[in-house]
Amino acid sequence: MSRVSPTRGGTLIERVKMARSWTREEVERVFQARWQGNFNDLLGFEVLEAEEGFARVAMPVEPKLHQPFGIIHGGALASLADTVGGVGSYVSYPVGTEVVTVEMKINFVRPVKEGTLIGEAKALHLGRKTSVWEMRIVDDAEKLVCFASATYMVIKEA
Repeated sequence: MSRVSPTRGGTLIERVKMARSWTREEVERVFQARWQGNFNDLLGFEVLEAEEGFARVAMPVEPKLHQPFGIIHGGALASLADTVGGVGSYVSYPVGTEVVTVEMKINFVRPVKEGTLIGEAKALHLGRKTSVWEMRIVDDAEKLVCFASATYMVIKEA
């Protein structure tokens, strides 16, 4: 008799087939290629860590990302939150699967003027068609800047 995972759809055997371990080199190669010359490249994102159910992405705070009051724009923070959740979701499915964001909610806690921000994402639910993530962004002093949650949907299965 197969047991069904409460956090992911399908049997444990199906879950093992779905799981995919990424090496550091694969993560660097895949995301450098995927982000070259697009919005993520423009914001200077760097994947620090990515594995099934977890991701960390860094973003430098630069004046071009400031809003008129001299602090980082909320849109840049939302982009980091969405991206780190998307990276986690992407590497949690078999190679060749495509995922997109279907909803996101964000709360801004603290303004930032400079430094490097680190976004961290953890899976709350990994299903066959959707995944739900919580994201936290901290500053250089590891103080909370914002937190978010998002849902990602599989649009193409591997």
